[in-house]
Amino acid sequence: MERKRFSVLFFIKRSKLLKNGEAPVRVRVTYDRLYVELQLKRSIKVPLWSQEKEKSTGKDRNSVELNHYIDALRVKFYQIYQDLELEG
Repeated sequence: MERKRFSVLFFIKRSKLLKNGEAPVRVRVTYDRLYVELQLKRSIKVPLWSQEKEKSTGKDRNSVELNHYIDALRVKFYQIYQDLELEG
């Protein structure tokens, strides 16, 4: 059985700032060259985002909560992927 390529990428949309000046956080889930992009109901100040880490670099409460949310979503996406792979 050939294993399909799967990836999860979190990023901010710098070109679509919200009224409060923050950038919306988005996620792109790719499976075997098919992808879907979703906008999370979360936003962050642009200087606090690290694309390299795909997380917030801030230490304030909102940044920490956002990082926990991102971690939880990443785990959930990989669990779904593993379930689909097991089902065949």
